Amino acid sequence: MSAGYALHETARPFRTPSRVWFGVGASGKIAECVREIGVAPGPVFLVTDPVVERLGLARSVAAALTAAGFELHGYSDIPGEPSVEVADAAVAAARRLAPVLVVGVGGGSVMDVAKLAAALIRNPGSVFEYTHFVGRRFAASGVPAVLVPTTAGTGAEASQNAVVTRGNLKAFANNHPQLLAAAALLDPQLTYSLPAKVTAETGLDALSHCIEGMLSTNASALTDAAATQGIGLIARALPRAYAHGDDAEARATMLLGAHMGGLALNAGMVIGHSIAYTIANRLHCPHGFSCALALPYAMAYNRGPAGSRLATVGRAAGFSDGDAVARIQELCQDVGIPESLRALGLERERLPEMVEECLAQYPRPNNPRPLDAESLLSLYTALWEGRPAHLWQG
Repeated sequence: MSAGYALHETARPFRTPSRVWFGVGASGKIAECVREIGVAPGPVFLVTDPVVERLGLARSVAAALTAAGFELHGYSDIPGEPSVEVADAAVAAARRLAPVLVVGVGGGSVMDVAKLAAALIRNPGSVFEYTHFVGRRFAASGVPAVLVPTTAGTGAEASQNAVVTRGNLKAFANNHPQLLAAAALLDPQLTYSLPAKVTAETGLDALSHCIEGMLSTNASALTDAAATQGIGLIARALPRAYAHGDDAEARATMLLGAHMGGLALNAGMVIGHSIAYTIANRLHCPHGFSCALALPYAMAYNRGPAGSRLATVGRAAGFSDGDAVARIQELCQDVGIPESLRALGLERERLPEMVEECLAQYPRPNNPRPLDAESLLSLYTALWEGRPAHLWQG
């Protein structure tokens, strides 16, 4: 176990779903899972998206629930990463139905909307009120949510967070225990159809959760255990899953690693996710893609105070030699992540405004190195130019 905290320190919560089913065919076990958590047959709000519907990824879930006497009401109006308005529309539909259970089958966007719908069914107001911009807490309990991921990335099925957009900004509901799913069903078969690009981006999102969780000053023995396990699983399996989408073992390994990343989110993310938000707010790129761009630079930024933790990252990933920062950047580029923001068409003149937004909207008091404008501008400049992260000095 790496150093950085004392086992006799003040208690910190480590929250997880009460039940997790993992393995081929897990999605078809949902009726048994729901019986275990004490939900009797009644209306179910089933959240998916158009891709999940087109590929039929929710069929086994729907068939099992229907056979058990539940009445399904599908909702799939989630176009990409959800805005506040998209999430509010789903919440309104769930409130009208008053279901006994909410089920989300899909990627992080679907699962976040499902969690928000389950939590807000009995709580008034807009989703926005429960984000970090306002900070309202839930007064009443929600209904149970069961989440079934179809990507190996966000770990949303394991975390107590949800992210939506408001205009050009990310808005997140963080550390709300009520956003924790009652159960998660991890079925590798549902990830077999992922294209290589999505496999890479979601997989690197999961790796970011693990590594940033390791770097967080809120890390604990439990988050470290999840993070180091996840790093090893993902570093080993991602190149295989990316190159050979039909590799069943690699797909299962990635799904388990992503779940470990969701558990590592208990420690909170650090500067990497802040940088990623400022990139995505301008380039409107997938979350995992922006996290992958930022990850090596976040590691480099924290190398001074967190050098021993980065060494632990390298050991967990199985790197026998070399700088962990450089090796992680190589992994990102091996699965198609570009070398620079300049190559993506971002104007250099926008870097100062991104630094300002990072500091104002996405501060990270749990980052091991305090955020300051001068150092951040230097870091953003290196990322824009494509200078290798391990060579950055700032």
